[in-house]
Amino acid sequence: MQFDPTYNYGDSDLTNKENLVCWKFAELIKTLITLTCIAERQIEIMGAGVVTGEMAEDFDTYFTLSYKQFKEYHLLSEIAIKKLNQLDNFLDQRCGDKASDFWDDFKLSTNKDWEIVRVQASEILTLLNMNNLDIEFEREEKYETTTEGQKLLIQSTKTRLVTKNGS
Repeated sequence: MQFDPTYNYGDSDLTNKENLVCWKFAELIKTLITLTCIAERQIEIMGAGVVTGEMAEDFDTYFTLSYKQFKEYHLLSEIAIKKLNQLDNFLDQRCGDKASDFWDDFKLSTNKDWEIVRVQASEILTLLNMNNLDIEFEREEKYETTTEGQKLLIQSTKTRLVTKNGS
């Protein structure tokens, strides 16, 4: 199967299994790119919510639940799966109370474990030959004015993979 990272598979027929697998794989690549970013960019990409938890959840959704399909369609090699599993295990080891600082968005830029995640994700992108990609996004937010100020009602973010400038 041919995967084009800059094609928007979300606009294709997702009842077609190949299109669905490519869409999920593109989402995994977006998640890995987000994980490589500095804290400020991670927060910008993820938007409202608990950024640390959302990034880990996205990784779980697009890797852990789909890697067998990625392997079946030759999108991931055994080495890539091994590296992705190492990242998955690293994140899993920080679940719960034992690493509460890891899940604190205010410590995203200073927690040494997040730097390890950034390095691991970057190495995986290089292994996949996807390190020339970046994320662009459009965000729509709707607010309600209350007596306490503006309250976010809904946030919608559309992301797409693009080639980095000069790549």
